[in-house]
Amino acid sequence: MCHWRRSQNANSCHPVLMILLLSSSVTMCHCRPLLPNHLVDQDFINAAWLVTNTKMARTMLLGDQRFHKRQRRGSVVALESDKWPNGRIPYVLSSSYTPQQRAILARSISAYNSKTCIRFVPKTLTDKDYIVISKLDGCFADFARVGGKQQVSLADECIEYSTIIHEFMHVVGFIHEHQREDRDGFVQIRWENVIDGASADFEKLSAIGLSNYDEPYDYFSIMHYESTEGSKNGNPTITANAPAYTNLIGKSTDFTEGDLKRVNRAYRCHNIMLRRHPPLPATPIIPYNAQNYYNLNNRPLWTGK
Repeated sequence: MCHWRRSQNANSCHPVLMILLLSSSVTMCHCRPLLPNHLVDQDFINAAWLVTNTKMARTMLLGDQRFHKRQRRGSVVALESDKWPNGRIPYVLSSSYTPQQRAILARSISAYNSKTCIRFVPKTLTDKDYIVISKLDGCFADFARVGGKQQVSLADECIEYSTIIHEFMHVVGFIHEHQREDRDGFVQIRWENVIDGASADFEKLSAIGLSNYDEPYDYFSIMHYESTEGSKNGNPTITANAPAYTNLIGKSTDFTEGDLKRVNRAYRCHNIMLRRHPPLPATPIIPYNAQNYYNLNNRPLWTGK
């Protein structure tokens, strides 16, 4: 409150108080507005401005898949009950992400919306099972649907398109490619180079309950580790049986056709046509009458086996 006093200028305010009021208002103007706990239309429009052809190294993914205690039985069993009903995944988004980071998240979710029948949707009051996307500790995600609140950690160093869609694949219910039961015919694990205590990230996971949905081993899968992931000495931890592929594995920056087929078969949405999208132009353009991705909350009725 500014106390008025009679002086040469009857309406003058005490100068010290005026300075305090002005500095207070300036501070308030620099505060970032609180962003909603879900993505909105503007985030998806901003996503269209992102330059997509920039090559970035994928963040280290060691230890990025977490299994619930009921899934730790010496093997991981991806039961039908572990899947998200109708491919609908409710989420809550931390307010700590910047507008640019939200745009990258929006681009990642748009990829699922356009290429699969998975739908990441804002959590409603009636949703009991949901994910919370926040900056906890590096990059990791709970595997499949565990029930109740579950975590997806995407710290600042993880906000990169290929890393995000990789972590979301764990949420959908997919393991790392190099942990497939049939991996020995395609890659070898160089245990002598693996960081002490990280062996679990390189062990095969039992095929019981898991399915590759008739897709062959995919060196280029978004779920494949790089050859030196988890190395304690810089030497490869994974080598391809076809040597030419060793330096290529784990370098994908987007889904492969095999990745998308597995998701769509797992969630019985076979009539999704796999479309090849051209890269955005180097000079970003705001799309005319941009599609309202935020309102794609209801999954269409998909048919298929």
